Amino acid sequence: MTTPSAGVWINAKEIAALPASGAAWTSMRAAAAKSWGTPTIADQNSSDDTDTLAGALVSARSGDEAMKTKVRNHLMALASNHPYERVLGLARQLPSYIIAADVVGLNASQRASFESFLREAVHHKMAGHSGGDDLASTAYLSPNNWGTMSRAAMAAVDVYLGDKAGLAKIADTQEAWLGGTAPNTLKYSSTNWHAGKAAGINVRGSQRDGHTLDGVLPEDQRRTGEYTWPAPKGSYPHEALQGAVVASVILDRAGALPFEAGDHALQRAEQWLATTNGNPAASDDGNTPWLLAKYGAGSFAKAATPSPAKNIAWAAWTAA
Repeated sequence: MTTPSAGVWINAKEIAALPASGAAWTSMRAAAAKSWGTPTIADQNSSDDTDTLAGALVSARSGDEAMKTKVRNHLMALASNHPYERVLGLARQLPSYIIAADVVGLNASQRASFESFLREAVHHKMAGHSGGDDLASTAYLSPNNWGTMSRAAMAAVDVYLGDKAGLAKIADTQEAWLGGTAPNTLKYSSTNWHAGKAAGINVRGSQRDGHTLDGVLPEDQRRTGEYTWPAPKGSYPHEALQGAVVASVILDRAGALPFEAGDHALQRAEQWLATTNGNPAASDDGNTPWLLAKYGAGSFAKAATPSPAKNIAWAAWTAA
């Protein structure tokens, strides 16, 4: 487990040690410099969150005060006007906005406004998953990509707000999802991709008909079709892994749960997808190998400038 350190995702000392040059920096700086859209937590496909994060990281590394002000103003616009749609949109958008706020820092008035927004947002009633009707309950109940994205968002909220009890509950849910022994609140569906103990990632050594299912994400692999071999290839397992990896990075940095929990479940999941399934991370899944390399073990192909993921971005710079 990483020694607990200041910073939801990254701290000032770590940022200062990163290069202000190279392909990853250039890509991030371009996103920071462009005219951003309207801040949103309703549009699950918006890139505004990761653009805002780019601005925060660039301003912190370069000392650009105008950029820092741009980020702060954008966050205040979000806090004061934030229509809702579904839990998934909120879950995807929140982490980058929270990390941006943590990186640039907010004055007392801004911080109070942003914290008030976060406390309201996590319990705002809207369409969730697996019986959840807000972000928090979806995080505790959903075993698929809705749940992994929600746990990443809740972990970021709890660390930012200093909510130790909330963070411990998310850590337990994440540990159970990874195949551990923590109390389980997740509502698994009936799918024959589960092998052995029901978990968000199949436990080590899982097999069916002599084929390895070690590392399969059953709840999202079933969305490509129920069990057959060769296994079908789909995007949902990668999206679920995006959420799970971000949640585990935040929890590890906070000292709440080791990244390697579940017998290196996250690395085993990427290994099954990339090797057994012949479905390696690409496009907006490309941040995952960078984060696995920094916080976990295993070697996976890494794109020099991966596209922003659905809830985080710029890992080729922050996790270099």
